Amino acid sequence: MSSLKSKIATGGATALVVILIIAALYGVSWIVTCGIIKLITMCFGWTFKWSIATGVWLIICILRSIFNVTVKNK
Repeated sequence: MSSLKSKIATGGATALVVILIIAALYGVSWIVTCGIIKLITMCFGWTFKWSIATGVWLIICILRSIFNVTVKNK
């Protein structure tokens, strides 16, 4: 029974680390996307809204998951 508890604890810790890494990567993706949108709006003299930039980022994430295309090397 002790072996099962240690396996569950190890698996739980691994899952937590993976979740934290994925959350950090999505955070960096959000910051970069919003930063690029901010630069574009500054270039054109448009108003920048975080909600619009976040919406664009969410649409990009959804489209990337729907159209997940991988290129195979020949």
